[in-house]
Amino acid sequence: MSLWEEVESYLESGGGLSRVLPSYESRPQQLAMARAASNALTKGSSLMVEAGTGTGKSLAYLIPAALWAMRNNKKVVISTYTKTLQEQILNHDLPLLRDKFKLPLRFSLCMGHENYLSLRRMGRATQMGLYSRDEEERQLREIFNWAQTTQTGMKNELPFTARPAVWEEVGRQKDLCLGKNCESYNSCFYFKERKLWYGSHLLIVNHHLFFANVASNGGVLPRFDAVIFDEAQNVEEAATSFLGLEISNSGLGYYLDRLYNARTKRGLLSRLNHPVPLHVFRQVARARSAADNLFVQLIERYGRQDRVVRFYSPPPIENILDAPLGDLHKMLKSMEAQVESDEEKVEVTNAANRCFEFQNAASAFLKQGLADYVYWLEIAARKRGPRAALCGAPINVAKELKEQVFGKIERTVLTSATLATTKGFDFIKSRTGYEPDEELILDAPFDYKNQALIYLASDLPEPTEDAKVYLEAIANRTMELIQAAGGRTFVLFTSYEMLNAVHAKLEARNPGYPFLRQGDLPTNLMIERFKEKPSVIFGTNSFWQGVDVPGEALSGVIVVKLPFDAPTEPLTEARLEDMRRRSINPFQHYQIPRAIVQLRQGFGRLIRKATDSGVVSILDSRMSKRAYGKQFLNALPPCPTTENLEDVREFFAASVPLDPIVGAGEAPGPTEVVPGGK
Repeated sequence: MSLWEEVESYLESGGGLSRVLPSYESRPQQLAMARAASNALTKGSSLMVEAGTGTGKSLAYLIPAALWAMRNNKKVVISTYTKTLQEQILNHDLPLLRDKFKLPLRFSLCMGHENYLSLRRMGRATQMGLYSRDEEERQLREIFNWAQTTQTGMKNELPFTARPAVWEEVGRQKDLCLGKNCESYNSCFYFKERKLWYGSHLLIVNHHLFFANVASNGGVLPRFDAVIFDEAQNVEEAATSFLGLEISNSGLGYYLDRLYNARTKRGLLSRLNHPVPLHVFRQVARARSAADNLFVQLIERYGRQDRVVRFYSPPPIENILDAPLGDLHKMLKSMEAQVESDEEKVEVTNAANRCFEFQNAASAFLKQGLADYVYWLEIAARKRGPRAALCGAPINVAKELKEQVFGKIERTVLTSATLATTKGFDFIKSRTGYEPDEELILDAPFDYKNQALIYLASDLPEPTEDAKVYLEAIANRTMELIQAAGGRTFVLFTSYEMLNAVHAKLEARNPGYPFLRQGDLPTNLMIERFKEKPSVIFGTNSFWQGVDVPGEALSGVIVVKLPFDAPTEPLTEARLEDMRRRSINPFQHYQIPRAIVQLRQGFGRLIRKATDSGVVSILDSRMSKRAYGKQFLNALPPCPTTENLEDVREFFAASVPLDPIVGAGEAPGPTEVVPGGK
C-alpha cells in the first residue's frame, strides 16, 4: 500500500477518522491537501498550499508526516508561529492519531533551552543570597519548592510569572551548561527532554526555535528529514527577527550588574572562589561608565519620549564602548584559565562571550558594517528613565532562506489559511525565496454567501483626515456595530494608540458589555472571559491571527483600518526603498499584498465552523473610495457586501444558530445585498 493509499484510508468517507469521530466529515479539500503532502514526502519534493479555514489542514499534513516518518524511521519538524496551533497539534491532533489508532507514534514539543529549570544553577542560587528584594527571594523559594514536584521543569508551568532577574539565575543557559560533568546531569529536565527528541518521529517547534537551529548550523534540534511550516505567512518576519541585532542601555546594564554591581557588592566576580584582581572590578566600572555615557548622548540628542529614529548613515556618536568592552573581554578570557572549578569556568566563559557579543553589536551598529541591513534607535519612556535600544535587521531574507533552508532541506511544505494574494503565491515566494515544485490553493468548505456578511463603512472619514473627527466617527460606528451584534465582537486595530483612544471613548459610555483590552489580561484569560458571556475584545496584532473562538460567542469582527504597515517604520521604509531601486512598485508589490494577507487573517477569526455566522465590518472607507479596495475585497471569501448599516442589524436579527446536522450549503441565511441597500 502506498503512503497516499494509507493516508486516504484515514480521511475518506467511512474511513478511520469517520469511525472514531462521529462528527467527522470527509472533505475534498482536506483529501487534496493530504495527497499533495503525501506526494511531497514520498518523492522528496517541495509544496506550497493554502488551505482555507475549516479544511482540516493540520490533519491533512500530520497524518502523511506521521505515517511517512514511522514507515521510514525518519524525523519531520512541524514548525508553527502561534502557541494556539501548537497546543492544538500537541493536545488534540497527535494524541488522536496515536491513541485512537494505536499507532506507535512518538512526538515531542521542542522548546528553547532557556525555558527549562537548571537544578544545578537553582541550587547555587538558593545558597548565595543573590537578591536584595523580598519578592525575588520569595520567588526563588517557590521555584525551589516547585522543583520537587514538577515533571518537566518548564518555565511556563510555574504557578506564577517568574521575574526575569530570578529566572536568569535558575533557568538553563546553553553557555553555562556543564553537560555530563554536571552532578545533576541524570536528572536534568532539558537533557531528559532531548533524549525524547532523538527518539521522536515528529518534532513540534516554533518558527523562532527553527531559525535558532539554522543559525547554530543544526546545533539545537536533532537531524531531521523534512519540515512543514504551518502559519507560513510569518516565516519571513520570524527569520528577520532572529537575524537582527540589538543593544540597549537596559540589556547592557543588566549584564554588567550581573557581572558586578558596585552598589550591592554582588555579582559573578564577587562569588568566585578564585581571587579577582582589583583592576577587573575597575574595568567593569569603566564599561558601565562608557555605556551610561553613550546612551545619555543618544537620549540627549534624540529625546526621552517614545520615538523611533532611523539612521541612514552611521550616527555622529563616537564608539566609546569599544575599548572598555574589548579590555573587559580580554580580562575575562584570561580569568578562564585561572578559575579551578568547571562550574566557575563556564560562568566566566559565558560572561566573556556575552561581552564580546555586546562589543560586536555596538560596533556593527555604529559603523553600520553589515551589508543590506537597516539601522534604527528605539526610545521608550520609563519611570526609572528611558530605555534606548540600537537595532538592526536584514532588509531582505529571501536569499538567506533559499540558501540556508530551502536549498538544504529536500522535503519542505509551506502552508497556511492565508498565503495567496490576488496574484497567487507570487508575493510570498518573492519574500522567502521559496520555489516549490507544486502549488495548491484550496477554498474553505464554508457557505460564506449564507454564513457571513461584509459591511463597508464608505461614509466614514479616511484615516488621513482630521484626527479628532476621524476618532469620533470610528468610535460611534464601532459602538453601533457592537450593539447590533449584542457584544460578541472583536475590534481589531493596527496600533495601540488608536486602540486605547477608541476603548477610552466607548468605555465611558457604559455599554453594558465587558470590554476586554489587549494587555490588561493574558490572552488566554481574555478569551475565556469572552466566551463566558457577551463581551468585546479590543486587540492588535496577536488577535488578527491564531485566536480561535468558534460558535456564537464571536459574531462580529470590526477591522478599524486596513492593516498597511506604517511606511515610516524603519524596516518597512528600507524594504520599500530596496524595491524602488530594483524598479519594482512597492505599493502594488509589497504594501498591498502584505495588507491583504493580514486582512484575510482578521477575516478568518469569524467563521471557524459550518454552524458559525456573523459580520465582518471594515471601517476604512478607502475600501470603497480607492481603486485598490477591489483587490482587498476580491481576496476575501465570496460574501454578500453592503454599505448600509441597517442590513447589518437585520442580519444579526435574523441570524439563528444553524442546525449542525444540516450541511453548510443547505443552511438558511440572508439574501444577497448590494452596496447602498438590500
